[in-house]
Amino acid sequence: MMTSDQQLDGAAIRVPDDGPSLLTRSLHWVMALLVVFQGLLGYANLHVGWFFHHEMAGIAMHQEIGLAILFVAVWMMLQRLIEGRSSGHGLSSTQARLAGIVHAALYLLILAESFLGIWIMGLTGAGLSFLFWHVSLPIAPDPMLVYSGGLMQIHAFIAGTLATLIMGHAVAALHHHFVLGDDVLRRMLPWKPRSSRTAFRGPATPMADAAGDR
Repeated sequence: MMTSDQQLDGAAIRVPDDGPSLLTRSLHWVMALLVVFQGLLGYANLHVGWFFHHEMAGIAMHQEIGLAILFVAVWMMLQRLIEGRSSGHGLSSTQARLAGIVHAALYLLILAESFLGIWIMGLTGAGLSFLFWHVSLPIAPDPMLVYSGGLMQIHAFIAGTLATLIMGHAVAALHHHFVLGDDVLRRMLPWKPRSSRTAFRGPATPMADAAGDR
């Protein structure tokens, strides 16, 4: 059985923990790759010349990756319920609540961005396409609302907020691994960690602990 570390009043305490399942860890990294690719693709659609001449291809790929992100996010939430896991394992109650807020914010932003994207595709009259499937949406087309009503700006704002939170999430996990020397990052690796460490050289970071229970 794996163990994790809990810091209460400056003392490190060993707490039994089997860690997330292989499926949960795999979904975590699949999500990370999809989000990074989607961010780069979104930037390319706006700033890379090739995409100006292949606009429809770029939009179609952006839409398909967005649907994949939505699918994986819902799967991850269901997997958390199945495993009975919660954010903040090994932290004090206050820190665990803060970790839960960070974790919830990540999921809410992903869901908000995904459903806004679906609404935008409906307003443009394009519907949804994924690989060989196409679905018409029961939304009255209104392209002016998309481009003049601020929806694209809202879409971009949510994407920027999500990117900022994810970067903070990653930096905090690296801080735990290289500075604090705990297992927050190693517990989420796709392969089984070889050992567990107990040393704490600073306070735990709720944002990184949310990464560890994702």
